[in-house]
Amino acid sequence: MKQILILGCGYVGSAFAIAAKARGHAVRAVTRNREKVDWLEANGVRAFEGRVDALEWHAFAGKDVDWVLNCVSAAKPGIAGYQASYLDGNRSLVDWMAKTGFEGKAIYTSSVSVYPDSGGDWISEEDSGADSERARLMLESESVFLEGARSVQATVLRLGGIYGPGRSFLAERVKQSQGSLPGFGDYYLNLIRLEDIVSAIERVFSGEGSGKSVFNLVDDDPLLKADLVAGLAEKLGVSRPVFDEKIGEGATSRRWEKGRPANRRISNRLLREQFGWVPRFPNAREGMGDLLSD
Repeated sequence: MKQILILGCGYVGSAFAIAAKARGHAVRAVTRNREKVDWLEANGVRAFEGRVDALEWHAFAGKDVDWVLNCVSAAKPGIAGYQASYLDGNRSLVDWMAKTGFEGKAIYTSSVSVYPDSGGDWISEEDSGADSERARLMLESESVFLEGARSVQATVLRLGGIYGPGRSFLAERVKQSQGSLPGFGDYYLNLIRLEDIVSAIERVFSGEGSGKSVFNLVDDDPLLKADLVAGLAEKLGVSRPVFDEKIGEGATSRRWEKGRPANRRISNRLLREQFGWVPRFPNAREGMGDLLSD
């Protein structure tokens, strides 16, 4: 049995907490959501209401921790939210590690938003670049984590777009599209289903140390958005929507660069090779199939 600490218990953290409990581990979690505290405790997880970027959770966490997962989400939209949750959150985490003499394993879930447009070419972990304020903050938060945790096995997992049970936004948009969708369909989506995130985290924690510390956590087969939408429309029995560049998010979306989405195919090869992880859902076409009735 391992003593596991989870910082940020949203969609990913909650799923991992329940999976870890089912495997017989002792789990404690920090979340800023009071209702989530109640839910976690009802499911056998010790929980603390607080912000990861604060210091109050340090006493709750204690010293007897084997594995730490920092999967906090932004406290609020925008740069200030990223600064607080990701950068300051990792500063608080490494401060706790130093004060307690932590010697276990640690994982921080970052984002593939650190990768710039590659014109649809394949890119790997070495291709990150701070070409936006958001990317700069994400890369800085990774550095704070890795530098502060360099005496232990510390791993950054850069997550693609997350979907899964109760979270199938694109399928819902296709279902309600009435023939058109905002934006563009000619770029690749780098996605990962919730269950595959949990299995990857489990594999990294239980696996041997690696010479690499940063890994992409995406599925095997990035799909063009237009192709995925066409497949979803067929399964839903609705007409295939047409993309309209003049409506919707446009350049205001935090995921878009210079008015268009970043177009790149992100490789998970390194994670597969180093830890033997294989996603259950190789692409979103297969992964979203059983979510369409949600």
